[in-house]
Amino acid sequence: MKIRSPKNLEKIAELQFEIGMAFYHSRDFLSSLHYHQEAGNNFLTTNNFAKYGECLHNMGNISYFLGETESAIDYYFKSIAQREKIEDSKGLATSYNNLANVYNRQGNYVEALDYYEKSIAIKEILDDQKGIASSLKNIASIHYFRDNYVAALEINFKALRISESLRDSMGISFVYNNIALIYEKQEKLNEALDYYQRSLSIKEASGDEQGMATTLNNMGSLYQKIGNNALALQILQRAINISEKIGDKESISAVLNNMASVIEEMGQSEKALELFLQSQKIDEEIGNKRGMLLSITSLSNIHFNLGNNQISMLYAKEGIELAEQLNSKTELRDLNALISKNYEALGDFRSALRHNQLSQAYADSVFNQEIERKTARIEAEYEYDKKLSILQAEQKALELENEKEIQRQTFQKRMLLLAFMGILLISWVIFINYKKQKKAKQLLEIKTAELEQANQVKSKLFSIIGHDLRGPIASLYMLLGLYRKEQMKDSEFRSLAPELYKNVGAIMETLNNLLRWSMGEMKMVRTDPRPTFLYEKIEELREFFSTLIAQKQLNLTNQVPDHLQVLIDPNHLELILRNLLSNAIKYSHNQGNITVSSQENEDTIVIAVKDDGIGMDEIETKAVFNKHLAQSKRGTSGEQGTGLGLNLSQLYVEQNGGKIWIESEKDKGSTFYFELKKSLEGSPEPSEISL
Repeated sequence: MKIRSPKNLEKIAELQFEIGMAFYHSRDFLSSLHYHQEAGNNFLTTNNFAKYGECLHNMGNISYFLGETESAIDYYFKSIAQREKIEDSKGLATSYNNLANVYNRQGNYVEALDYYEKSIAIKEILDDQKGIASSLKNIASIHYFRDNYVAALEINFKALRISESLRDSMGISFVYNNIALIYEKQEKLNEALDYYQRSLSIKEASGDEQGMATTLNNMGSLYQKIGNNALALQILQRAINISEKIGDKESISAVLNNMASVIEEMGQSEKALELFLQSQKIDEEIGNKRGMLLSITSLSNIHFNLGNNQISMLYAKEGIELAEQLNSKTELRDLNALISKNYEALGDFRSALRHNQLSQAYADSVFNQEIERKTARIEAEYEYDKKLSILQAEQKALELENEKEIQRQTFQKRMLLLAFMGILLISWVIFINYKKQKKAKQLLEIKTAELEQANQVKSKLFSIIGHDLRGPIASLYMLLGLYRKEQMKDSEFRSLAPELYKNVGAIMETLNNLLRWSMGEMKMVRTDPRPTFLYEKIEELREFFSTLIAQKQLNLTNQVPDHLQVLIDPNHLELILRNLLSNAIKYSHNQGNITVSSQENEDTIVIAVKDDGIGMDEIETKAVFNKHLAQSKRGTSGEQGTGLGLNLSQLYVEQNGGKIWIESEKDKGSTFYFELKKSLEGSPEPSEISL
């Protein structure tokens, strides 16, 4: 039996980890858990304790999504112990936060708050403002569930200030959702709907399906309160479609509960009862005590409406025990009121009165008025802070402008003094004049060289327009003329159509490259970096180049992992890859090989586009990325190039904070490398509230 070396075992563990993450992103949690367990054991064997701790943390996340609460807690504690040993502060803060999420779901608010605060303490040391805002939103959710709406609103606005300062659209959308829930509790339905719509718009734009399901569920519940049951069901159906697609059990349960409530209101009690029971079963499976309480309250209410008073009271009493654990005054009020109604229906008026009094004790008559007053104060402080920030920024700009003016005046005075001294010292004037003439001569030489370069660029552009564009367009014009004059048969025209389409496509690509190149020369290129999947872009371009690949019988291999993301403007990535693949196809021999691969570093990813074609010598290689239009040569099948593509690729790579280079050998092929920032996908830290 062959013994694996530590180096080989480390590589195997890395591969297992990547496969586990790929299954995680595709929400195949059981497969992900298996590969994370295998990777974790191998990392532990090779003493890679940082990756071992990360595996434990990820297994906690997976268990959380599978509804295995105790397993999630166990994995998080193991991850915390490991990360404390190696002093991994960032990882420790994440594990604390996610452990608190589990306790939050269980309704163990004391433990949840403790671990959220521990997470925030570390994030403040690391100045992780985004992480601080995430934990603040989670703390606000606890105050919401404990009916402390003033504290919930105040902390949400604090998180909103941070998210706005970071321009974190995802974080802003979460806060909007949570603020809407608080307004809904205050019966401010129009304000609540406005915040839900703001939240949903951001989530739809960013493709956040889990967030979309949460906000759609809340909107459906709101439309039921407004009285539009048809629209409520329509929105809730959309929410449950998304939740089932991504396998989010907690969201599925919440939507089922709201759908049951709407259906019951429409008079379909039996169907509603069935949905309430489904919701309760899911919440019991995943240990979601808040969801269980909601379902139990709904089941008690529906049995009361059906006249099943004894069953209704059993559910209500079970709900009271759970509500007392969660310290949920709203449910305690409602459940005691239900028990009172049941006793009244059974003729036990003494018990009915007692529970009615308990219900009234939980209903604070001035509760909503106090919320109104404090909410107005918080909103006023928020608007004041925004205006104060603007005023401070304007004052800072004014002070900088004044400082520049003082510096300019001081500079002028010094120059005048220097000029006066120069007049007194003629010899120095002559010397200075000589130096200026010398400098002017050097500047003239530089400008002459730049002008010569500009003339070369101009000649190159005229060559492109006059030959690469004029020739194909002239051929197209002549061909269409023959067809128009009926000097060419339909069958002949159709036989030439594929070649015609290819030529027009080449013209369009040349024109597009000319436009992009001119925008780059005029400094008009704008970039909007965002997380972008590499694998998908390469596969899209495989389809785009399928005809050319088939014509040359090339083998294009995509070795990039499908979960790998880079931080780049997606349009720029498409242009870079398209030009590099076009170059590889152009200079590859028939039946040649083209490989696209990647190397993942700590903060960056290096992508390589390799071919085994004609290659370049050392002089040609050095001239490729010299910031000027490169001289293009024909491809192996006579393909004509403009030299713009590689120039544009360099421009867009650098615009996105990366770098590009080439390795090539004559008759052995070329490899183009470009390095981009890695997009780091975080763990599921943020926690939104769902009714």
